[in-house]
Amino acid sequence: MKNNYFTVLDFGSSKITAMSATRVGHDFVIKAVGQADYNGFDENGWYEPEALTQSVKTALDQVQEKLNIKIKQILVGVPGNFCTVATSEATNVFGSKKKIDFVDLNDIVDKANIFANATGKVVGKSAVYYLLDGAIKTYDPIGSIAQRLTGLVSYSFMDKQFEQTVTQALNQCGVNKISFTPVCEHQARFVSANRNVNGHAIVIDIGHITSNVMLLGGNSLLFAKTFALGSGYIASDLYSLLDVSFETALALLNKINLKLEFKQGDCYKIGTVACDSYKTNEIVKARIEQFADYVKKCFAYCDKEIPSDTPIILTGGGLTYLQGGAEWLSYYLGKRIHVYTSTNPQTTRNEYTSCYGLLQYANTLKQSNRGLFSFLKK
Repeated sequence: MKNNYFTVLDFGSSKITAMSATRVGHDFVIKAVGQADYNGFDENGWYEPEALTQSVKTALDQVQEKLNIKIKQILVGVPGNFCTVATSEATNVFGSKKKIDFVDLNDIVDKANIFANATGKVVGKSAVYYLLDGAIKTYDPIGSIAQRLTGLVSYSFMDKQFEQTVTQALNQCGVNKISFTPVCEHQARFVSANRNVNGHAIVIDIGHITSNVMLLGGNSLLFAKTFALGSGYIASDLYSLLDVSFETALALLNKINLKLEFKQGDCYKIGTVACDSYKTNEIVKARIEQFADYVKKCFAYCDKEIPSDTPIILTGGGLTYLQGGAEWLSYYLGKRIHVYTSTNPQTTRNEYTSCYGLLQYANTLKQSNRGLFSFLKK
């Protein structure tokens, strides 16, 4: 029986998440979520590649059982750790002034690809902006009249080892129609659109053991950088410096409130364990200061001009749920930070914004019915 579901697969730093949704109007409605814990990855690759297939199967099986379907085709988000971003500019000069159409835009995107020797596979390409006759900047030039069209184009390249490993795992799970897309771009788009941001936006996703810093320009990713820090490192600090079990340290993260001032003798209590509140908060703030330092270091690699009024949006499950965490990150960065929120009850969870971005993209492709992405239709 045919159905209207489309499914995405997201590789977080501690969990693999599968989500299936249906299209309702221009929006998507999440119908099932499957999730599996795993040991994640760092800049050197997977921690336990041999366990990847079972974790993927566990996440997919949960969705299949909930919806009573067999997933045979899927959209996979490529994490920042396995993806690089580059930009290039191209210009077309026409014989005379003409009305710009989609063919002209596609020509610009193809012409700007000067990365023939790139080691990765192109999984994302989109224009950041266009210039009409070298003077008028626009994000949507369709229908405009010009003799010269220039475009700045963003490309995302996937690590081939990631493609090979994930394809093999999905094939063993019976999924043979697979498409890959850069998760950072779609997450940044989704989070920024939620705040009605036009132009530039910085999105920071602090996860469990891996975090991403993304710069969005227009509708495209200008820059992305990943670093190995997250809430798991905070828990590790608490474990070692407070002499508690790691399970207690993880539970303590849900109790901590960095907005409060404590006096001598104040404690956080986890069951029968009491942890000095002042010392606990100082340990956490020290690690958040390191988060801020890493964010700053990420942008030391960025060659793009960033307007001073560019909004900064924090998402991910590593820091947004820690009371006062965003405020202290803002303090150490010296910049105002907005925490991602949503009025849609289906898209409120910060740890899932990467999945929401993938679903939004899949839904857009399904709506446009592009032949290249016909795998989304069942």
